[in-house]
Amino acid sequence: MKISIALSSLLVPIVFAVYNPFGALGAEGISTVSAESETVSAAPGKSVSSRISCPAGDVLIGGGGECYGYLVTDGRVSLAKSAPVGSAWAVECVNTGSRPGEIQARAWAICADTAVFDVKKKK
Repeated sequence: MKISIALSSLLVPIVFAVYNPFGALGAEGISTVSAESETVSAAPGKSVSSRISCPAGDVLIGGGGECYGYLVTDGRVSLAKSAPVGSAWAVECVNTGSRPGEIQARAWAICADTAVFDVKKKK
């Protein structure tokens, strides 16, 4: 998307880029799955986590996560962990605010069908 803004008779183009954490979605053999924790009330310093595994027959090739803070956390919830754990992707979110509030964690996994790695089929 390209937007132009006029500043004192000067036309300045602004280009917005959209980050896609999943790369080329729709690539053959690549898929994403996600899971959200329940929204829980957490005291300052307390955390909530979420974990997601790939479907049977797929392997984990990446992942990510995000955190949400509601009400009196003032939006102060931090991503403390986003990493593979065994064959799953795990995310942990911590209330970094000074008051209790509701927080939620979301994890996503990028999965590949094992056939994607079969070099013999590609030749």
